Amino acid sequence: MMRREYVREKSAAATWSLRPAVFAPVLAIVATIAHRTGALGTQSFLLVLIAAFAIALAAFCLALLGFSDLWRNSAIGGRRSALALALSLPVLAPAAMAGYLSQVTAPLSDISTDALDPPHFALPLTLIPGGNINEPPRLDETIQDKFYPDLAGRRYPLSADSIIVDVMTVIDDKGWQLKAPSAQSNGDTDWVIEASVKSALFGFVDDVVIRVTDEGEAAYVDMRSATRFGRNDLGANARRIADFMNDLDVRVQAAAGK
Repeated sequence: MMRREYVREKSAAATWSLRPAVFAPVLAIVATIAHRTGALGTQSFLLVLIAAFAIALAAFCLALLGFSDLWRNSAIGGRRSALALALSLPVLAPAAMAGYLSQVTAPLSDISTDALDPPHFALPLTLIPGGNINEPPRLDETIQDKFYPDLAGRRYPLSADSIIVDVMTVIDDKGWQLKAPSAQSNGDTDWVIEASVKSALFGFVDDVVIRVTDEGEAAYVDMRSATRFGRNDLGANARRIADFMNDLDVRVQAAAGK
């Protein structure tokens, strides 16, 4: 009696899933490097990044179809599908995180510890096309208080000159780029210090301004952080202000303890 040999078919979805899964991270990495070095503008970078996410999503869906073929028809392609998933997920993760944060954070791109009288940028801003930093800032006090009720300035029982030095030190420790070598006068008692901040992953540039108000025997510190591009900062500006104020507290306490 002749034995019939069972031949497993290859999953077309699994085969095709690996090609975009390999291309998507390469595209995202090259675009990110180009953007961080200034070779690629922010608007063009966002378009390329969206394309990379779309390609990774296609690879992810094809990989799932490949697993479906493996489960239903015992088709060949499980390893390709697994590799496609492993390559596409790191590209999709930032997009998924951004989507989540856009739903749980305030729909703001300009945050200040003083929404009524925020620090103003004294130096010219280098805006990209489509940028959204305005004067006065586009702040909604009600929304900001709802999402960030604890965001507030700091009063220190020290001279303004001493606090300015501490502010400069914290900025330097964080690796932010100062826009001027010293604080700029913004009135008889106000001094402002401005810097630009580059995000860790994709290299998006935001702007911050710190205002130090001389109150005689004390100094009050306010801060504003604004995103150059986009209508929702995904909570980055509020986190930046909170982290800076906490670090400034530590710096002032350390200096006072010497």
